[in-house]
Amino acid sequence: MNITPDIPHLDPIRLQVRKHALLNEVSAKPSRRWWRFAVPSTALVAAVAVTLVLWTPTNQDASASWTAEPRAPVDLAPMIAACGKTLDQMDAERGLEGRPVWPAPREVAVTDQRGDMTMVVFTGPQSEALCWGTPKDVGMSAHGSVEEREPLGDRLFADLAPRIGMTEVSGGTSTTILTGRVSPKVDKAVIVTEDALEVTASLGNGWIVTWWPSRGKPKEVRLYDGAGVLLETAPVPVRSR
Repeated sequence: MNITPDIPHLDPIRLQVRKHALLNEVSAKPSRRWWRFAVPSTALVAAVAVTLVLWTPTNQDASASWTAEPRAPVDLAPMIAACGKTLDQMDAERGLEGRPVWPAPREVAVTDQRGDMTMVVFTGPQSEALCWGTPKDVGMSAHGSVEEREPLGDRLFADLAPRIGMTEVSGGTSTTILTGRVSPKVDKAVIVTEDALEVTASLGNGWIVTWWPSRGKPKEVRLYDGAGVLLETAPVPVRSR
């Protein structure tokens, strides 16, 4: 009697995760450790690569209505409350095996709203967290260190590695997010990508955050003062040291 072994069926979602993980370049390991916290959701799938999250079809409107300039903010209270629940989870699990040992950041530094996507950067002495979401879903990526953040000094800009990339599972629509710190001298920051997008970042309390609907890597940042005078054009990445 011949016995034919069962051939396992591979989960198509896992195949997509692996495919995009191989396609995305993983940034050099930063000095501050990164953690990803996912709020239970039907539309956000955690991926295996640090820089990758898969964005599913329910969130297509976020990219479809994207603009290079941030729109005027609307009521942020529901979004901040949803992000706060994940920060509460971080503090509740602090110090457990494999979890951060520093307190969750609580100060809202800067927000960004474009299309259907809202982003909030929370900061603290030892950590930062980026919370993003649509009316349907919320996700968070946080990092930090047991040591306090090094001051920016005389630098005008420093981005925080790794940048975050998102790819829609079915249609292949991609999103890239960049956060960073800027000097008080900077009133406007424009990110230029390798695929020729020019994206105005949202600024607040010495921080910036922005995103664009492609996998194009950030190439340079143009920094302007309050009078619109160009202060500096710097290559990206400029790692936060």
